[in-house]
Amino acid sequence: MQINVKIDVDKATRYLNVVKKDQIPFAASKTLNDLAFNLSQKVLPQKTRETFEGGATPFTQKGFRYKRSSKRDLIATVFIDPVRAEYMKFMVDGGTRFPKRRAILVSTKQSKLNSYGNIPRGTLKQMIDDKGKFFKGIPKGRTGEQYEGIWERYGRKSKDGGERIRMVAKYTGKAGYKPKYPMGTFAEGVVFSRTDGFQAKFLVNLQRAMASAK
Repeated sequence: MQINVKIDVDKATRYLNVVKKDQIPFAASKTLNDLAFNLSQKVLPQKTRETFEGGATPFTQKGFRYKRSSKRDLIATVFIDPVRAEYMKFMVDGGTRFPKRRAILVSTKQSKLNSYGNIPRGTLKQMIDDKGKFFKGIPKGRTGEQYEGIWERYGRKSKDGGERIRMVAKYTGKAGYKPKYPMGTFAEGVVFSRTDGFQAKFLVNLQRAMASAK
């Protein structure tokens, strides 16, 4: 997504002398950088905490970056770190996620999740390593892909020697997502804010730049 901000230079500089007109690109660049910093380091991390159930992990919150503009190149870019972007793109745009390998592992009603709604890495490692308590695949006596996952043995064995089991994670060939993190809307809210958006900040930065101009 790209947001363009146009400045009416003639109107803004009508009463300025040549020296002070030269301060406009500097003030515009400073404003863009201020907004990009505020959006990527404050607003977007806060919105992840508010948008996602249980809040967002610190790893996700720290995934926003920005590229500064200059007075010769008045473009400031806010983006998501490529590692986080692999999963955040589905939160922003929605869509279908396909596995990189054989399948995607997703939680079930029996999964033990952390406060962020994820299977903790330690729990996942235990499910993979502890073959006495957990096993992968489809249990005997059941057929169909809906039963393929990681199963936990629990409780006491029945009199006939059978085990009680429950699916604690499920393998699936794809996962669908609906957009839930309107990053573009958040960005527009920052840029076009009446109180501290581009216009308000630009006028302040322009006044400061003119005051320091020789």
